[in-house]
Amino acid sequence: MSTVVNDTTIHDLGYQRYEGAREGVRGAWRVLFAQGFRAMFGIGRPLKSKAVPAFVLAATMLPCLATLAASSATRGQLPIMYGNLIESQLILFVLFAAAQAPELLSHDQQHRVLPLILTRDVTRDVYASARRAAVWCALLVVCTAPLLLLYIGEIGIAVDPAAAFTKMGTKAGPVLMQATLTAWVIGAIGAAMASMTARRAYATASVIGLFLVATAVSIGLDDLAGVSADVSGFVDPLRSLHKMSLILFGEKNRAMDLAAPPPLRMFVALALALGAVGAIATCWRVRRVRV
Repeated sequence: MSTVVNDTTIHDLGYQRYEGAREGVRGAWRVLFAQGFRAMFGIGRPLKSKAVPAFVLAATMLPCLATLAASSATRGQLPIMYGNLIESQLILFVLFAAAQAPELLSHDQQHRVLPLILTRDVTRDVYASARRAAVWCALLVVCTAPLLLLYIGEIGIAVDPAAAFTKMGTKAGPVLMQATLTAWVIGAIGAAMASMTARRAYATASVIGLFLVATAVSIGLDDLAGVSADVSGFVDPLRSLHKMSLILFGEKNRAMDLAAPPPLRMFVALALALGAVGAIATCWRVRRVRV
């Protein structure tokens, strides 16, 4: 069937018209967020897309199970140290962000689907906030899982679980705070770096490279005279997150025995600031992407 209007032929190809409710900006934001969150874990994608999420979850959970088993076998004589486990897991969280964040932000640029997404309702800021929220929430799940396993496991292996639950109540806040701020920092930086290029490989390398450079600079500052360990530690986000975890869970390392660390509020402020800078950088980049 065809219709002629002003010497122009309009062909009806038989496609079904959309007659449902139009949810506007909120509905579009939810769709972008949900699709991005699923993509972070490779849901609905080929099996190889699930390899990194599965590896990171397994690599962070297994040491926690081993620690719980060792503590249970020694009847609590071997204490469960949250800070030590977090230190070894931070680089795995970076790997997760580096591998999966480009799937959301670089992929859309590479395949030039942004013109289809950036419609009248979906602005660039709406798109950037939805993608950034998806990265943060996915990382929040990954960061919370091992800490929550330790928390529940420590209660479960106690001789008196009820008494342990009452005693462990003070650790619920640190668990949520540490996971939230870790996801906020790594997710924001990962999303910002992933948005800078349309090449997924370059995006992944830039995320990992940024954290490695920050660590190298921090270690280099340790060797310079006149630079305190506190100042050099603030240069490296991963080092700051680790030290924050030690303070939150009331643990110490050798450096903290020699000199008292800065107050907790300084590490929290630094984490919030880093996440905010990453969020601003993501919006700045998305606004300048050519479509």
